[in-house]
Amino acid sequence: MITATMGDMQLTVGMMLRRAEAMGPHAALVGITPGGRLRETWPGLASRARRVAAALPSLGVRPGDRVGTFAWNGLRHLELFFGVPASGAVLQPLNVRLFPEQIAWIAAHAGDRVVFVDAALTAQLAPLRPMLTGVETYVVLPDGTEPHPDFADAVDYEALLASVPDTEPSDVDERAAACLCYTSGTTGKPKGVVYSHRSLTLHAMSGCFVDSFAVAERDTVLPLTPLFHATSWGLPYSAALAGAGLVLAGHDTSAPAVVELIRRERVTLAAGVPTFWLAVDQVAGDDLGTLRRILCGGSAIPPALIRQYHRRGVTVQQGWGMTEMSPSGSLTLVRRHLDDRPEEERLALHSTQGVVTAGVELRIVDPAGEVIRDGVGEIEVRGPWVTAAYLRPDDDSNESRFHDGWLRTGDVGTVDGDGYLHLLDRAKDLIKSGGEWISSIELENHLMAHAGVAQAMVIAIPDPHWAERPAALVVRSERGPEVTAEELRAHLRERVAKWMVPESVEFVAALPTTGTGKFDKKAARAAWRKRSEEEQV
Repeated sequence: MITATMGDMQLTVGMMLRRAEAMGPHAALVGITPGGRLRETWPGLASRARRVAAALPSLGVRPGDRVGTFAWNGLRHLELFFGVPASGAVLQPLNVRLFPEQIAWIAAHAGDRVVFVDAALTAQLAPLRPMLTGVETYVVLPDGTEPHPDFADAVDYEALLASVPDTEPSDVDERAAACLCYTSGTTGKPKGVVYSHRSLTLHAMSGCFVDSFAVAERDTVLPLTPLFHATSWGLPYSAALAGAGLVLAGHDTSAPAVVELIRRERVTLAAGVPTFWLAVDQVAGDDLGTLRRILCGGSAIPPALIRQYHRRGVTVQQGWGMTEMSPSGSLTLVRRHLDDRPEEERLALHSTQGVVTAGVELRIVDPAGEVIRDGVGEIEVRGPWVTAAYLRPDDDSNESRFHDGWLRTGDVGTVDGDGYLHLLDRAKDLIKSGGEWISSIELENHLMAHAGVAQAMVIAIPDPHWAERPAALVVRSERGPEVTAEELRAHLRERVAKWMVPESVEFVAALPTTGTGKFDKKAARAAWRKRSEEEQV
């Protein structure tokens, strides 16, 4: 037997930081704060991240301890994403958009001992402090605003960094925990997902693959998805490996602010959930500057939206994944043998969930867990950045969500003959009417293809005869015609079977969203039930 002898350099966040620094001072890092724009280079950020690693022991943080963050996307927050794992501690970004009780529960479940908080968010965090009994120290990140008086006892971030030298931290084991992210908790309490140094690094490398996110040195990347949501899809780490420019938008991700950032900072690659791009589409006009690609995921993208951006010279690539997958698993592209297809057919490929990323394996199974070679079933995945278990679940999730080494995603779909994944729905969002399944995603896509519709959500509502029926919540387009419910039903009858058409079409000012900007069907169903109960009283 021949044994290969290779170098034993560990795949760690520290290694990614050294790579970013080696790419030189030419890539601009931009962070937006209430006090204005901050500008940095990768070598400058690396120096500050090393000081974070050196300073943590003075706060009592030991290897393996959890360090929480309560911050928007910004350069100070980014320093923690490198400095905390490089020290051997575990980064635990808290979702600032959650309810106070959820934030307190996650911090306790994770065992956060220290929390870094944006000065502008101290007023939001102040009422929670009595609930965060495990937190021993708070560190305030400067952002041009004054901290809340309750944080007069907090450590000043700049003073903390100034108290230590810029020294290279000792490397850690690549299989040690680096980051602890929590799921959205839309079907119960959030679940803790631990990312190792190795899994973060491999996921970041996959983001540089040509047939994946394809982050390149010449790119300027704008991740609109929050750093507290699966490390902003791993894009900051991929940007570090590539030496790409990076723009972090701070708290203001309104459509006008996003368009201004794209134009001013010459963004070439942007990423976020469809709600961002639906809103941007309403205000962008024809000028999106240097933007060439949008990575979009979290919920289905309307085909009409893909065509709108294509007319601007921007390719919208739909991805699929979840927190448990770090989070990416697939992305759309036009495969070589499909290049000669008509333009509309090539654009339609971006309405699928794309081709599975190299490194991830996927299979379709039936309710008994048997593999389906050609058909519809639940999607299961495995791979080097796919978790194999949750951190201390308070239910049977580690038994119910994992099957023979595979993650049960809860998504229902199929893979076509060209290797494209077609997601039909989340299992919990499928509508079973009279024994037949209805895909809410399919109805939403058809509704949003109408010129009078800006956004649409379809949910299941109880029905005494059919068990469930689809109900549509619609936000009218400001640019389109004043559409009526009957016109939308007629629009659908031309595209789907008559029994799939919702009897209930309700026009609303806005659709509910989760803490990560996805459409929140759980909240919509709860609101419908509440209205129904009130009407019966």
